[in-house]
Amino acid sequence: MTSRVLLAAALALLCLSAPARAASFDCAKASSPREKSVCSDEDLSKADEEIAAQYASALKRLSAEGAERLRGGQRSWLAFLGKACPAGGVECLEAWYEERVTFLRDAVKEEGGNTYLVSDEWHFISPAKDGEEEIVGADDIRYRQQLHFAIDAPEREGERAFNTAIEQHGDDLWTGFDGEMRMDTHIALNGATVDLASADLFIWQFPLGAAHGFGAAVHVNFLLNEGRPLRAEDLFVRDGWEEALAEEVLAGLRANEDLIFFDGLEETVRGMAAKSENWVLTKEGLGVNFPVYSIGPYAMGDLTITVPWGKLESWLAESAPFAR
Repeated sequence: MTSRVLLAAALALLCLSAPARAASFDCAKASSPREKSVCSDEDLSKADEEIAAQYASALKRLSAEGAERLRGGQRSWLAFLGKACPAGGVECLEAWYEERVTFLRDAVKEEGGNTYLVSDEWHFISPAKDGEEEIVGADDIRYRQQLHFAIDAPEREGERAFNTAIEQHGDDLWTGFDGEMRMDTHIALNGATVDLASADLFIWQFPLGAAHGFGAAVHVNFLLNEGRPLRAEDLFVRDGWEEALAEEVLAGLRANEDLIFFDGLEETVRGMAAKSENWVLTKEGLGVNFPVYSIGPYAMGDLTITVPWGKLESWLAESAPFAR
């Protein structure tokens, strides 16, 4: 009986002392502080495994050029970690690892016959400072994660034109803090067909010392077969669509009794709903986006009302994307 107890205790001790295994490297060969932290912390080890799995999955779906862009981003992220968390502590690393899992999970989308890639470059500016701040947040770590969004290996001229259209917003597509501005950028592919791509570039800015941040979205609805932005006449072919769309959007807004609107709501909605630069196209319907302060107070935030395609069918062109 005693020998069995001793054996069980020895096995338990062996399990507790055995190093964790991380998917991207062998913990028995861990040498850097970061690697040792990954191997010693269960949550960090799991995140490391997830990063490795998502990274490998994404690489398989990309062209040689796209894969190299993703590799470059991963290398720059690892180099950034060495400067952002020089001691390699778990507390410093965990947030960056969690964010990386999410980024890689969403980096590659395959839709409408194309592969869409979000890639990045990491730039370390300066470490966080200790001591009392003159302005809240002024002493935070300063860095920049530059984002890129493109169709991988474009074959048609219109697909290359889409990539160029996205690149025009490149100066604003970053996340981080440069000492003057805190930025948070999210890129979303709303929907795509062979001949259309609808994407949102959501940019949130918080100037140092400001009372609050401010966000706005750029909606890129692009005809890939013609190499140009979508126009209203590409969707609607019968007169009266403006009023029909506006009424559906107004009904959607008023259905939420908790919302408080500025005066002149109907006029504002009619004007914004008629402009294609405010549209969000998905398989479910046509969305009209209202940025912060456009129809209500700051607390309302950024709001999109989506009208199902079926409710607009009488006005739609036969070739309207998603609608048929």
